[in-house]
Amino acid sequence: MDSIHKPVRKEKQTKMRTESVVIDFGTRAVSDQNFSKIVALPKQALTNLGQNVQRVRVELVQEKDAKFIKLTPAVQNGGEE
Repeated sequence: MDSIHKPVRKEKQTKMRTESVVIDFGTRAVSDQNFSKIVALPKQALTNLGQNVQRVRVELVQEKDAKFIKLTPAVQNGGEE
């Protein structure tokens, strides 16, 4: 008996467009402390990163005409970053 196989239908792949959400925490002063510069963040900024954030990774991002500082929660693996 000959069997006819129907081709497997490809599922539609939906493209998810990632839209950025920007929350303005206002203008912050840059203070001197020893050989560093300090910028204080409101608690709400770290709360928005996730629960109980103790350390963050700080990166300077340069895109075409824009430069900005990016904060992401630092993931610790066995006490190491």
